[in-house]
Amino acid sequence: MRTRTILAAATLLVALFVAGLAPGDDDSKKKDTKPKEPTAAQLRIAKSMSEGHSYDKHVVEEKLFPDVKSKDEFAKVIGKVLANPTHHRKLENDREAYYDSKSNTIVIYNPHARDKGTCFKPRAGLRYFENLK
Repeated sequence: MRTRTILAAATLLVALFVAGLAPGDDDSKKKDTKPKEPTAAQLRIAKSMSEGHSYDKHVVEEKLFPDVKSKDEFAKVIGKVLANPTHHRKLENDREAYYDSKSNTIVIYNPHARDKGTCFKPRAGLRYFENLK
């Protein structure tokens, strides 16, 4: 009788594990993961973008980032999206798009541009990101 109970418990644990419901394997662990720090290359890209057209246009003129008060702060926003995008895809002409759905921030990296790309908050959100070519 005891062997059957142990066997039944083991079978249940295997089934839960296969179903992705094993004890301790819940969504709370995924939410608690610490965001990645930007790499040195990502920080260089972020600095270049923050010193380019993107800051004047999207931060100063359009006021899309009301909490950003300097180019250094904008570089941190860009670096965070580059390191932790919720969506990423390659685009035409060697460009790449990074999107953070939580902050609705898109970064478009263009290795051929002097300022290396742009960063802004699209009105259409994820739909804008998905329609990029």
